[in-house]
Order: sequence, then C-alpha cells, then structure tokens
Amino acid sequence: MKFKLFILFLSLSYACFAQSSVITDFKEDHDLAFSLYFYPSTLRMINIERNVEYDEMIREIKKARFFKLDSGAISKTELNNLMTDIVNEGFEEVMFMKNKDTDVRVWGKENSSPELIIISKSNEELMLLEINGMINVVKIPKLAQTFNRNGFLDVLNLTGKKKKN
Repeated sequence: MKFKLFILFLSLSYACFAQSSVITDFKEDHDLAFSLYFYPSTLRMINIERNVEYDEMIREIKKARFFKLDSGAISKTELNNLMTDIVNEGFEEVMFMKNKDTDVRVWGKENSSPELIIISKSNEELMLLEINGMINVVKIPKLAQTFNRNGFLDVLNLTGKKKKN
C-alpha cells in the first residue's frame, strides 16, 4: 500500500512540474543556443531596481524554462507546426503582439497549476518560454519596455564578453 501511495505521489509530482511534451519534443529536435531554468528566487533576483509591477507579475510563478534558438535554423513550416502542436496539446492563444522586429504569441492552459507558452520570434532569434503558474499577461508589453531600460539583470547575455570600443 505504501508503495502504491509513493508511486501515485511521484506521478502527481511529475505531472505538476513536467514540461509540455510539445516543447520537449521541439527542443530535442533542434540545437539550442542556450536554455535557462528559473524558480521564484531567481526570477526575483533579476529585478535589480525592485520594479513593483514585475514583482506582482511573477508572484505566482512556480518555475519557468527559457530556450533560445537561432531563428535561421527554424523554417516557417517548423514554426507553424510547433504552434499547431501547442494548440493540439490543449493550449489556447491568449495574446498576440507585433512590433516592427518581433512577433510574440502567448498560449495558456488551465491545469491544477496553469501553464503558459510564449514564443517570441525576430529575424535573429526564436525564444520559447514555458511557465508553470499564474502570470498577468496584460502586463507583458509594458514590462518588455522596462527590460530595455536596464532595470533588470540581463540574464540572456551573462556569458557574453562585452566588446571594447
């Protein structure tokens, strides 16, 4: 009986914190420039200037996974197939943003712990963000502008050396 309870607990734990199979399959089939895993403490650490709106937005995130790929390595067909697979997995598109250089799409799925998948595509790169937990997606456009004003630790470029002019 104890063994059965242990297996049930293990299965439930895995189900609550597992990655989307669509994203897992996609990243296994493509070379990643890099990947990052964030938990609440690391999400708070990048907020150097203690932006209150950012703290409110991430408050209910349990974990997030970030994957960056070279945009040229992904064909338009592969990207369309990924978006179709996301919808087929039960996600619903909740937001689409477009500016001159980047398209951002957000899908959500209600589970015991809500899940979000965000795809940001520009000419240079494709970024995938998978979030377990709640986030106020309405605040994303405003916070994207805030990230460009140096109020946050630039975790995407920590490994790169700055060029001397």
